[in-house]
Amino acid sequence: MKPTAMVLSGLLCIGTGIAAAQDAQAEKTIIANERAATEAFAKGNVAAFSAVVATTGWAIDPVMGRAAVSDLVKDFAAATKDLKVTEWDISDSKFMWADPNTAVHMYKWTGKGTDHGKPIVSPLWESTVWTKKDGKWMAIFHHESPAPPAAKP
Repeated sequence: MKPTAMVLSGLLCIGTGIAAAQDAQAEKTIIANERAATEAFAKGNVAAFSAVVATTGWAIDPVMGRAAVSDLVKDFAAATKDLKVTEWDISDSKFMWADPNTAVHMYKWTGKGTDHGKPIVSPLWESTVWTKKDGKWMAIFHHESPAPPAAKP
């Protein structure tokens, strides 16, 4: 192999390693932000929620349907008033990267509690689109779907 080709090959490997390390760190940050948004919603903390969720974003879930985050934030107290989450967790995280500043975080949410007196649906399959703006990861779209029942053998 020519020396120039060897150097270029080495630089490509180093660049790929750096990108993978950056993605791993970004994924840890996104998961932490996802947890912060979930905790803030469960506790009715609009300031903490807005710190990681863009008010220009949208969400779709079985309870609220399609909703602008700006509308949710305006009436956050009412939206979270009858929500009583006693425990929850996020697991089975997977990421799909659109570019270095945009990722989809897909995961399983499980929890216990009530919403307007009815048991919370659990588990849910959820996904959130995260984008990095001004150096900070912010959620811009979120979707939730009840997990389908297990297939019968």
